[in-house]
Amino acid sequence: MHTLLVVYETVDPAHEQALQHVLEGFDAMRFSPDSYAIEADLEADELFQRLQPLLGTDDIVYVFTLGDRWMGYGYQAMNDWLHRNLH
Repeated sequence: MHTLLVVYETVDPAHEQALQHVLEGFDAMRFSPDSYAIEADLEADELFQRLQPLLGTDDIVYVFTLGDRWMGYGYQAMNDWLHRNLH
């Protein structure tokens, strides 16, 4: 399993909805309106290949593999998700 961070910016709301639909199909935590952390059996490049067909030419998406070292302050549900998935 990999914990991945997906950050995106879309021009077309339909593209955003399509991305969110795919990302929410995983064990996911929404960090901000345009970013999700997910737990998946995919490498960053594999997830990117799944997302790329949903994007327009002016959209942006980045997929990062997260590690176990992190610091932050936020909602308890987010903190709990991070503790469960970043190990």
